[in-house]
Amino acid sequence: MTLAAAGRSRMQSPHSIEADDVRQAVRRTGWLSVLSALAGDALGPALQRPGRHVACPVHDGRHGDGFRLFADVDRSGGGICATCGAYPDGLALLRWLFRWSFPEALAQIASVLGLGSGPSAMVTPVRLRVAPSFPRSIPEKGDPARARLALRRTWLQSLAPQDPRAAPLRRYLASRGLAAALLDPRVVRLHPALGYWVQDADDRPRCVGRFPAMLALVADRDGRPASIHRTYLRADGTGKAPVPSPRKLMAHAGPAPLAGAAIRLFPAGPALGLAEGIETALAVRAITGMRVWACVSATLLRGFAVPSGVERLTVWADKDRSGAGEAAAAVLQARLGNVLDVRVRIPAEAIPATARGIDWADVWLRQRPLGQVGSATA
Repeated sequence: MTLAAAGRSRMQSPHSIEADDVRQAVRRTGWLSVLSALAGDALGPALQRPGRHVACPVHDGRHGDGFRLFADVDRSGGGICATCGAYPDGLALLRWLFRWSFPEALAQIASVLGLGSGPSAMVTPVRLRVAPSFPRSIPEKGDPARARLALRRTWLQSLAPQDPRAAPLRRYLASRGLAAALLDPRVVRLHPALGYWVQDADDRPRCVGRFPAMLALVADRDGRPASIHRTYLRADGTGKAPVPSPRKLMAHAGPAPLAGAAIRLFPAGPALGLAEGIETALAVRAITGMRVWACVSATLLRGFAVPSGVERLTVWADKDRSGAGEAAAAVLQARLGNVLDVRVRIPAEAIPATARGIDWADVWLRQRPLGQVGSATA
């Protein structure tokens, strides 16, 4: 029976037929090729030395080289860590490594083996090109290698938006009138309990709590993973976490500067929109159907690098009391206006007396027709 057929009969047996199909296919190909495809970055040293001890790919390895893949890994797919425990086969190993559910792991392996995709399939997560071992959960500051490790660890611990455990993310977006179904799990995910760090009086890092956090992959001007944007949320997802700065950008670890970077929420097309925030970009998508990228800040918006194939750019600028959003949009329009069609849209409403500004996410929440709420500059 195929995976698709198994999916149609999942009410009788939710996983057994899919697991049998996958295991039978793995017996023909071996686990090494599957593990290399799905976890080559994380398991690189262990894959090169089956049966030999290396640093654990999940903790920082400060307790010594306590991890190894079994000598018969091509047959079993398993491994063991002296700290984390034993994982007898490839399914158990991948579930531990990526925090995948059983159906997620099956779907990922099936995609590598060319078995097609069932209803539980998800897109293979982006694997950041970084070192295979992770540091402890402490602030990533000053050391590029440490920053790369922190990025990888954070991403590997995250959940797809559709995962049942990602309810805080879906609830948060719903409170903003946005659907999590719009999210590409290769770009936006949820960390279930991310540490929030501050500097104490002695300038030492201190974790003041753990919160669900919306993660968004920031790509450099060439589309390579460069950083992760975090939005800390309340435990129930009803709003942002009660912390001084609920939105934070992790330390940049890419080979190129962050100038020109963006969160690529949708594939680019001839017409592309830009906004500062993720919620603003998703709101414009909901209003207009346009593909919109989030630039994180007015500074990155000002220096945005246009990808090939884009002919028309629409900047959905924030309307701030400081004028920073409109100024950044104007700079971008002046810089790129000679090479492509650049338009700027600014909310028409006045900034509420108690607010620092208004953006298109606020406009979307008011649910008014687009033609009544925006102005355009050529």
